[in-house]
Amino acid sequence: TVLKVGQNIKYDIRILNKYNIRFYSIEDTMLLSYALDNGITRHNMDDLAFKHLGYNTIKFKEIVGSGKKQITFDYVKIKDATNYAAEDAYITFKLYNIFSKRIIREKNNFVYGKIDKPLINVLASMEREGIKIDKNYLKKLSSDFAEEIEMLENKIFKISKNKFNIGSPKQLGEILFIKMGIKGSKKTKTGAFSTDSNILEDLTMQGEKIAKHILDWRELSKLKSTYTNTLIDQVSYNTGRVHTSYGIASTITGRLSSNDPNLQNIPIRTVNGKKIRNAFIAEKNYKLVSFDYSQIELRLAAEISNDLNLINAFSEGEDIHATTAAQIFGIKAKNVNEEYRRKAKVINFGIIYGISPYGLAKQLAISNREGKEYIESYFKRFPKIKEYMFKQIKFCRENKYVETIFGRKCFILGINDKNFTMRGFSERQSINAPIQGTAADIIKIAMI
Repeated sequence: TVLKVGQNIKYDIRILNKYNIRFYSIEDTMLLSYALDNGITRHNMDDLAFKHLGYNTIKFKEIVGSGKKQITFDYVKIKDATNYAAEDAYITFKLYNIFSKRIIREKNNFVYGKIDKPLINVLASMEREGIKIDKNYLKKLSSDFAEEIEMLENKIFKISKNKFNIGSPKQLGEILFIKMGIKGSKKTKTGAFSTDSNILEDLTMQGEKIAKHILDWRELSKLKSTYTNTLIDQVSYNTGRVHTSYGIASTITGRLSSNDPNLQNIPIRTVNGKKIRNAFIAEKNYKLVSFDYSQIELRLAAEISNDLNLINAFSEGEDIHATTAAQIFGIKAKNVNEEYRRKAKVINFGIIYGISPYGLAKQLAISNREGKEYIESYFKRFPKIKEYMFKQIKFCRENKYVETIFGRKCFILGINDKNFTMRGFSERQSINAPIQGTAADIIKIAMI
């Protein structure tokens, strides 16, 4: 029953659980800061100590070193280890005294007390449990990817009539736009040719086979280095499972993040991405089950904007993407095929992410004029969505933050920035954060 205050206390819980020590009466300064100042500051101890106490902490690297000279903590001198550990405890306590008063004064206790704090033990148990992977399957997949990568390299070298480092943007740009003379180049701020995925996708659309091969090569190389090779090394010797670490305080919307390894970003839209997902398996006599919230963000857009047309579409059990397709493309519902539905899905989700006519045109491979018409047609059908977007941007400009339904504040400091790009990005955030953030809160509450 004695209160334990920690900075990212989930880590301490995990360590002490190894020795069968369980504790429940907890507070977490990292999560208090996250509930109070989400979007204003990072929530690690060094930054919080400097911001709130004007204090520079002893850094971990200062006592263990770095590079070849780095030592493990058991070799740190007792005096240095004491100072480092005691400072951690002392700063955490000082921060708690500040945040515990603010959380009551600023009425942010629901988000912290009922969502983020109860999630600590849920995530600690998930991390402890881990997930089983099929090592032999991954080894075979890694070998298959290596063969495919080699084949793609040979195709790229044959078309370009040059051998070069495909992974070097500088060399790749020179091959494509100077030696091969391909049109459609753009230059970065440094003056080098841009070879990002947008450029390569445009070239693919123009019929340049080499661009498609390079995109495929990049995908396979990333999957091989990030997943098939790395996941095998991250299997725990003691459990035979992979144990990721979930971050609660790292996104502006309240979504969870996953690190060491990141198990949330495994591609699903490509065939090769799906192959990696097959490596995650259940223990004998168990099954892995997937649950998905049905169009949660669109439902929340309907709820938050109070758009009756969108609410009625959901209430009557309509396929929202098919309905949108019929309305926007002026066709009968029975004539909506998969292609129309796919386009409508891009429009539906694009709008709530604050997409521009140019952005929509690029995603659907249509003209800017058509992109503009599609968005205008959407707003005619769902007028309250447009009203919501306008109100959110206005509110955010005046207050520098937006809120989820549960009261999670998301501070967006770039909303009045003089830079057009930064301001545009912040405006899109102000539209999307209440929707995406509420979805994240709902999922957290369900997990608890």
